[in-house]
Amino acid sequence: MTLAPVLMYHAVGRPLDQRFRPWVIPPSLLAEHLASLRESGYELIGLTEWAGRKDDRKCAVLTFDDGYADFMQHAWPVLTSHGARATVYVVTGHAGGEARWLPMKGERSRPIMTWEDLRVIRDSGMEIGSHGHRHVELDTAPLSIAQDDVRRSRDMLRQQGFSPHSFCYPFGYVNRTVRDIVARAGFTTACIVGRGLADSEQDLLRVRRLAIDHRTTPEMLLRRFRGPAVAPAARLREAAQPAWRLTRRVRSMARSPHAGGGPE
Repeated sequence: MTLAPVLMYHAVGRPLDQRFRPWVIPPSLLAEHLASLRESGYELIGLTEWAGRKDDRKCAVLTFDDGYADFMQHAWPVLTSHGARATVYVVTGHAGGEARWLPMKGERSRPIMTWEDLRVIRDSGMEIGSHGHRHVELDTAPLSIAQDDVRRSRDMLRQQGFSPHSFCYPFGYVNRTVRDIVARAGFTTACIVGRGLADSEQDLLRVRRLAIDHRTTPEMLLRRFRGPAVAPAARLREAAQPAWRLTRRVRSMARSPHAGGGPE
């Protein structure tokens, strides 16, 4: 069994709404994380590159959800200075626009990278993956809507000159049906949240990640690598998923089939 930490970042900069604070880290903290990982002997790479590795090199996988424009300004220079690669998951229907899916009113104007931005970072070694087309809860959406969302995200990336191999389930929500939709769309890797270490010998369309927030120090980060592959609390959350999915499905029917549950 080959385990690796797959780190889940979101925005890099400052929050526009303090309720979004957990999903935003300052560039200085990202730099501390990468420096600590480098000093500890980790190679810093993207998800599909890691999945294709056939050796036991010590790797930490970097992922950034949503495709926020602050990646270009704040994260990309830090990554480049540390020789790091990463996978950036963009919500294709919002590329060049704003994060209108976010529930915090003050954050709904947060800009998303343009297609040209995405091509620039791709050409520097970053992987561009899909975070869906509209950032909807795919596991509670009608089958036709889930299929259309995944396919539209793939097709739009291809039309813009990308070759997407990796998918990130919006909000981390996935069931067997959604997993199979993503597989049939041609994606070879996909991320959940998972709250644990990733196992390259398990299902690569359900890759676990470790959520990073503004309180995660470099010391905390390295301690999490040495903990159990999956913490007991994470197992309990997974056991509760069917009931939580039913709750969300009822809620979404009361509002709209596209209602979201958070910024992930």
